[in-house]
Amino acid sequence: MTGKLQTVVDAIESKKAKGILVLDFQGESSLCDYAVICTGSSNRNIQAITDEVDKKIRESGEIRLGIEGYDEAKWVLVDLDDIVVHIMDEETRDYYKLEVLWNEAKEIIKR
Repeated sequence: MTGKLQTVVDAIESKKAKGILVLDFQGESSLCDYAVICTGSSNRNIQAITDEVDKKIRESGEIRLGIEGYDEAKWVLVDLDDIVVHIMDEETRDYYKLEVLWNEAKEIIKR
């Protein structure tokens, strides 16, 4: 696992996200190398997870390309270029089932 990816996972874990899943898309997709999916317990928790990922990425000297969905905080997408982070509430994650959609990707972490 890359240092950048470990930074993201550590940031997510520090804010008590649930259902952390890291999928490896290297060589399979031109959009990203890794997708990180996790569930926040509330809108405030989702925003706190997002803020922590953003903070830790910036502290490590990496760049963030964008954040989408922060205000509503049902599904926040953090674009880190080669890593895309999906932070969702439980209802949204159950509805979209990204794990099923991307079931052919290699799972690196599942917690």
